[in-house]
Amino acid sequence: MTDVDVPILIVGAGPTGLTIARELARHGVRDSIRLIDRAPEASRTSRALVVQARTQELYDDMGIIESMQAAGEEVPGLHILFTNSSADVRMDLRGLLTAPDIRSHYPSSWTISQNETERVLAEHLAEFDLEIERDLAVIDMIADDTGVTVTTRRGDGTQQTIRAGYVIGCDGAHSAVRKASGIPFEGSTYEEEFIMADAKLDWELPHGDLYVFPSKIGIMAAFSMPGQDRYRIFGNVKTPETGHSGEYSEPTHEEFQAMLDNRASVPAKVVEEYWVSRYRIHRRSVPRYRDGRIFLVGDAAHVHSPAGAQGMNTGIQDAYNLAWKLALVQRGVVTGANAEVLLDSFNDERHPVGVQLLKTSDRMFQIASGQGAAQAFMREFLAPTLAKTVLTRESFRRFFAGILSQLAVHYPKSPLNLSEGTHWGEAPEPGERAREADVQIDGTAGRMYDVFRGTHHTVLLFTGHDEGSMTSIELARIATKLEADFGDLVRARVVSAERFADHPMVIGDLEREVHKTYAVEKASAFIVRPDSYLAYRSQPVSADQITAYLTSKLS
Repeated sequence: MTDVDVPILIVGAGPTGLTIARELARHGVRDSIRLIDRAPEASRTSRALVVQARTQELYDDMGIIESMQAAGEEVPGLHILFTNSSADVRMDLRGLLTAPDIRSHYPSSWTISQNETERVLAEHLAEFDLEIERDLAVIDMIADDTGVTVTTRRGDGTQQTIRAGYVIGCDGAHSAVRKASGIPFEGSTYEEEFIMADAKLDWELPHGDLYVFPSKIGIMAAFSMPGQDRYRIFGNVKTPETGHSGEYSEPTHEEFQAMLDNRASVPAKVVEEYWVSRYRIHRRSVPRYRDGRIFLVGDAAHVHSPAGAQGMNTGIQDAYNLAWKLALVQRGVVTGANAEVLLDSFNDERHPVGVQLLKTSDRMFQIASGQGAAQAFMREFLAPTLAKTVLTRESFRRFFAGILSQLAVHYPKSPLNLSEGTHWGEAPEPGERAREADVQIDGTAGRMYDVFRGTHHTVLLFTGHDEGSMTSIELARIATKLEADFGDLVRARVVSAERFADHPMVIGDLEREVHKTYAVEKASAFIVRPDSYLAYRSQPVSADQITAYLTSKLS
């Protein structure tokens, strides 16, 4: 055996593990990371497919959005088709993310096969000279106050002991890290059995949309994938009345064709299957995402039905949330009690998101595929009427888009939040995602998320445009001092409604769009975290108060 010391050990090289490894490297702790995976080679199956708008914003910040989109294709709409075609409803997904709180530069979902997601992430991880150590499984783990001793084993039986400062379990629903830590994985398994395939279909429906076919039997869906006439098709199948045998058998061509024959509202033929699977769906979660020096991220912490296509996106966003915090601690920027608060905030913020997602996806799953008489009646008789009356309402469509896109996720009880001042009205609160808006940057058209892009906290100083306003020059002085005091940890910018503001730290807001988007008229300050969530707001602007907040969180 060989003792190896590594500050941060990441277990699992799926989308979640690859994301957190790359983000930790981008945030300056590349030499502190080791990434291992039990599989001897990268996955070649697609599994998770849909990438939501919020995840695309993360890819933008990471500098990999173009590579990701080149590997996938845009999803223009969600199309629900019933046996009675007159009840069909199509929801265009591209024009719904326009309200101030959910506006995004990425207004629709994309389909990108999980193996392609992993390929792109791994390629960009290599830019930091980081490699995945494969064929290395965790078989035991002992944690203490100063670190975690991890025993691993290769396929040939060779064992190795790794001494890690922190262990991040990104190793999926059957997580060895979670099991070794003793953290319970509470929940149950749905009775329904599902079959899934990536297949070529021959039918009259245009390629591109996400198609859903509710029926008395249950649910079938066909998601357009990159590739001519290629789709991810899946649906529930009835299990024997004696229960599931527990023995796996690959679905047959005939099973998939029968599913389409029974549930698709248009003639459809399965031309070829590229990958098939039979599976059961679980709904489980852990009571906490952090246990001392052990973190659980993604499917290691929560698994749920695929309803809403939220799973992989949630795991990637878990990783994105934790990475910048752990990097600040590992770099020695945040220490002592502040470090513990910062690391605990990962659980404080992301655990409620996972719990809510579990509840929401469970409700959606029960409606879509539950085998009770009430669910079957709803799908067969009520759903067509409800689809026409509810899904066509613009208010509901925008609400649905905000949930689906994950742009509405927020952290209202985060210990990192602080609001100073009163009469905020409709202004965004700490814990909410920072709002997007068009601006002038160095005299050219840009957007707020261009300013946020990077590993820094962003201080936004609004001049205001009423009797409580301040001049750009006044605020630029504050911005200059903040950057001098905090170095590369902070970028400070003035959002100016003045006509003739000319300063390298000033963002032009001549039409006052950003002021309107952030619902401020008086001089105001906001602090945006590295993950583009608001941490702080103050009104009026006080350099001392802003400095006090940053000092309390970045030391």
